[in-house]
Amino acid sequence: AYFFSLVAFSLIHSNFEHTWARMSSRNVPKLDYKSFHVSSTASEHEAMAASRRRKTGANVWQAEEILAEKKIGRHTKYLIKWAGFGTEDCTWEPRENLLDERLLLYWEDPRAFQRNDIRRVSFYKERLLTCFESCLKERLKSTRHLDFPVFMFRYFFHGKGVALTRGTWSFQKKDFEKILPRGWDCCLINSRGSRREILFPVTIRCFLSKSPKVFSKSDDGTILRKKQRLLQRITISFFKETINN
Repeated sequence: AYFFSLVAFSLIHSNFEHTWARMSSRNVPKLDYKSFHVSSTASEHEAMAASRRRKTGANVWQAEEILAEKKIGRHTKYLIKWAGFGTEDCTWEPRENLLDERLLLYWEDPRAFQRNDIRRVSFYKERLLTCFESCLKERLKSTRHLDFPVFMFRYFFHGKGVALTRGTWSFQKKDFEKILPRGWDCCLINSRGSRREILFPVTIRCFLSKSPKVFSKSDDGTILRKKQRLLQRITISFFKETINN
């Protein structure tokens, strides 16, 4: 799968003021108002406001979040998700194009997200817990692939674990202490009391992949390939041992 290493995060939550960034002129995506209703999660209000989203200055647009970063020599570029646009229109922008420092602030301190959306944090905690519980029913090694937002992975694991290969981290039990409840890493698997435990470390890879290649037909009958969206995912891998009483 085509992917980017995820080493950056920023989410400007709706409770905060809007943030702005300059989009490289060659990257400016065309607004397709019809697509707001067929392929975007934008609300009707957001669709109506799209034409007003541009701010004073050349190519200045409302930025929603940073999905990734990459280094080219001594320079760093950030993958920007633009408000009102799908992930298929994300663009790589240099630091100087990020006009609002909060984009980088919330990348560097993802824990600030909690006070704004407790319910979403709880949802992904339960998703992780359910993943581990289902894996404990399997023998030996388990590998799971989950749709999981970049910002939520950063929120849970920023500053924890050991970086392995690009986009992959190794975590010990202590790294999950504030995320999952006590006893999450073991269970009894039958009525005889056989016990299965996770063997640490747990390896998690966080990455962006692309949606499948699909095509559409224009009004004049031309077959066109649709832009591929970016999918935010994690892969969890670990071994277990079974203890029979």
